[in-house]
Amino acid sequence: MGYKIRGNRIYVTGTVDGKHYRLSTGKEATELNIAWIRKNHRDVLLKLVNKEKPKPSMLFAEYAERSMEANAYAIRDTTHKQYGYFLNKHILPYFRHYRLDEIKPSDIKHFQSRLLEKLDARSARNVRALLGKILNDAVLDELIDKNPVDAVKAPRLKVSVTKEVEPFTLEEVETLIKNASGFYRNFLVVAFFTGMRLGEIVALRWEDVDFDVRKIYIKRAKSDGREGATKTGKARAIDMLDIVRDALSQQRKQTGLLRYVFVNSKNRPFQRIGSIKTTYWDPLLRRCGIRYRVPYNTRHTFASLMLRGGEDILWVSKMLGHTTVATTMKYYTKFVEERGAKRATFLDDLTSKNRTLFAQSETATPTNTEKRGIS
Repeated sequence: MGYKIRGNRIYVTGTVDGKHYRLSTGKEATELNIAWIRKNHRDVLLKLVNKEKPKPSMLFAEYAERSMEANAYAIRDTTHKQYGYFLNKHILPYFRHYRLDEIKPSDIKHFQSRLLEKLDARSARNVRALLGKILNDAVLDELIDKNPVDAVKAPRLKVSVTKEVEPFTLEEVETLIKNASGFYRNFLVVAFFTGMRLGEIVALRWEDVDFDVRKIYIKRAKSDGREGATKTGKARAIDMLDIVRDALSQQRKQTGLLRYVFVNSKNRPFQRIGSIKTTYWDPLLRRCGIRYRVPYNTRHTFASLMLRGGEDILWVSKMLGHTTVATTMKYYTKFVEERGAKRATFLDDLTSKNRTLFAQSETATPTNTEKRGIS
């Protein structure tokens, strides 16, 4: 290994891995640079050769699995499962045989077009987001220089219309509770009068129920047979209304010695909401002759009943576990009724004083007749 000077530029030469190189250092052939390169030409050559070597590449399918495994710890189980579905159903059929460094923005465009033939824009964006995450990991691992997804616009979303909620009336709630039996009667009371999500109810443990302070502590939820954090990722404490306290007191007689509040016929915790729906909810609605709505409407019903009853929307929002009251307003504004209450009552005293002043002023003001001296 050594160096040469050509055109006032310093080159390093030598053989690496059986291949001979002569590479420019980009440095001028000054006395100082020549002295430095004479001592360091070997290290400089190895560094320049390493830059020339192509980056290692691998098949997208192989790397995608690695990326999914590496990120599994940071997401909910249900999210990981959904990502797995996106990967196997939509992404791998298209990119399975691509090498990471082969994927270009034009491939992303074509992939999105294919997606939009099967999915709506929102779903296509979700699939695209997962693809972007995987390729971004490849950038971080220095397997590719840029993420091709970043160079392509995401599918445009249509202006969405908030889906109309369909709560039950109080009369319908009374009918359903009256015609339910066993644990399910207590389950319905909790669902209709706490606003808890059904996954939160089946994950409720007796240690989360405090009868003394009348609070329920919601710390977890179940989805697809797995127990994890709540939908927002945050625990919350909600008030236990009297009707709920009575129902839970009755339920404690049945399952108070067990860990979970609501269990199946084998005294095991429910794994899936679907089993409760098909076994208890659907038959109950048919038996009562009530128009069918999905079980999630128990939550909508709580919100609508409370707001129509004049309860503070901030309290309702807290009970529902919404991160902001704006979310509550988005779905339930129409249930906040004007109740004819008198507004700005703190001004009553000032108003009374002003009326007295007005009356005195009118008494002291002479009439037109008096001004002309006519009696």
